[in-house]
Amino acid sequence: MKKKLFGATAATLAIAGALALVGCGGSQDPAAGSAAGKAGDDAAYTLVEDGTFTIGTSAEYEPFEYMEDGEYKGFDLELAELIADDLDLDFEIVNMDFDGLCAAVASGTKMDAAFGAITITPKREKQVDFTDSYYMDDQAIVTMKDNADITGDNYADALNVEGVKIAVQSGSTAEVFVNENFPEATAVPFKNATDCFAALQSNQAVALVTNRSVAAQLTASSFDNEQVIKLISTGEEYAIAVSKDNPGLKDAINETLAKFSEDGTIDALMEKYSIK
Repeated sequence: MKKKLFGATAATLAIAGALALVGCGGSQDPAAGSAAGKAGDDAAYTLVEDGTFTIGTSAEYEPFEYMEDGEYKGFDLELAELIADDLDLDFEIVNMDFDGLCAAVASGTKMDAAFGAITITPKREKQVDFTDSYYMDDQAIVTMKDNADITGDNYADALNVEGVKIAVQSGSTAEVFVNENFPEATAVPFKNATDCFAALQSNQAVALVTNRSVAAQLTASSFDNEQVIKLISTGEEYAIAVSKDNPGLKDAINETLAKFSEDGTIDALMEKYSIK
């Protein structure tokens, strides 16, 4: 079966971010296509397009999902294509805003699954099902390097002040973390992680909160005048979001994840993207 290569261009694969407007309700009509899982009829699952594993992502979260020279890159997206290959399916990516991913999956008509460094949370579990976890991450606080007022020692008090603005990705666990831990400050949501880092550059915020792996990657590359001042252990488990009406697909993905964990595929991807 012919595959869409991982390096396919964004113009070929992306669908407009307007999909983020999908409502937050439960699953609706069943997906159009169908395919049988490798375990037999009991593992049958539906697909929005016959023969194609269509996944949603928000490609602004390096090193998990991002664009480089017009091509999709990242740990999550490479893992997604390997799963498609293992299931003998074509592969297609829908690129949209992060805070619309779970709703789009829940609709059952836009995509089969979402890969986006998505943390399992009780709120999200009301909307979608999650596969087994494939990665664990923590939160990080980032400031400009020349900001001597906020440090790893005083951040708890320095940030929890009225008028202080902290950049977060809209709909992320970082946004929840800021609202819970710095209630006097203002969490300023941006549609993606890159915009959060850019907000520090333009003084729209004095700090940002994001996941540890993303903070480490971006402060070492695109935003090397910013620094991680504090790592906070939150033990967030990343998993793949699947429609509650499609348990067979979740089972099929879990089977492949277990195989990839055992044969070293996931470890190799972690090494490749420096997140091990």
